[in-house]
Amino acid sequence: MIDDPPPSPCTKVCSIDRRTGWCLGCFRTGEEIGAWPALDTAGKQALLERLADRRRQADPS
Repeated sequence: MIDDPPPSPCTKVCSIDRRTGWCLGCFRTGEEIGAWPALDTAGKQALLERLADRRRQADPS
């Protein structure tokens, strides 16, 4: 169904990079990780788009 929320981006690699503040597994901040359950589907989709940008920043190759 189109309104189904996306699954969590968690990869079970939970370690925050001190330089960026992003989790090394899912690229979320601690605040974003805590907020995930309360986000609506549109909010989760928007965050997933930001995470894709962060992944590209972390590995531009």
